Amino acid sequence: MPRFGAHAFIWSAEWNPQAAEKVISSAAAVGLDFVEIPLLRPDEFDVGLTKGLLERHNLGCTCSLGLPVEANLPEHPGAATKFLTQAFDVAHQTGSSVLSGVTYATLGALSGRAPTEQDYEVIAKALKPVARHAASLGMRLGLEPVNRYETYLINLGSQAVDLINRIGEPNVFVHLDTYHMNIEEKGFEKPIVGVGKHLGYIHLSESDRGTPGSGNVHWNEVFSGLKNIGFDGDLVMESFVALNPDIARATCMWRDVVGNPEALVRDGLAFLRGKAKEYGLMG
Repeated sequence: MPRFGAHAFIWSAEWNPQAAEKVISSAAAVGLDFVEIPLLRPDEFDVGLTKGLLERHNLGCTCSLGLPVEANLPEHPGAATKFLTQAFDVAHQTGSSVLSGVTYATLGALSGRAPTEQDYEVIAKALKPVARHAASLGMRLGLEPVNRYETYLINLGSQAVDLINRIGEPNVFVHLDTYHMNIEEKGFEKPIVGVGKHLGYIHLSESDRGTPGSGNVHWNEVFSGLKNIGFDGDLVMESFVALNPDIARATCMWRDVVGNPEALVRDGLAFLRGKAKEYGLMG
């Protein structure tokens, strides 16, 4: 049965002792199974503090990131492999079984041209040893397609599946996001079914990144698609109440789309849980 979680940026833009306490205690208080932690700077991440808080609140975690500029793909494959390998070590020590997100690119890095076969080959070659290292830790590597304004490389679920086939490792999965799907895909159900067995993780995010159920995402299509493929991965509510400066420019969040953060958590989670139960994904 799928687990239900939420992204840390719903509660805080930073990950310091005060923020970690706030995020983890808040996620536990609303009955989530886990919290998604942005692992933007693995070398500065306090594993002991975070793991202790998670254990105290009986909460699981997942980790996500985008590549920093100095490790961008396809320009810096060696640096990308090194960065992701370190990030997997940190995620593993923290207790996550996955590292996902835009693991193949730097958010906001646009080439001004269409991607080439060589681009994809370089990326696949850089990610293959990362996936093998993840497997040695009992972990999986996720690829999140994002919209054309944030990357030129992987915008569709089908493109992520193609990259998985190039990488050729069984522990690589697709991580869909309904916000990006609303921009790039032709609907919701058909792309989810198309990704099928490769789908391991999904961000449930509204069309404006606000409260789920208040915008243009066709939620019945989303959950019908998940039901049709027998989805048993992670369901994650994502919104940016608090925005980290590292990704503010790339995500172009210039105004408050949520309003009351407490209402977001209360109403958004209630809506998504209701849909998951309606479609038989949760008890």
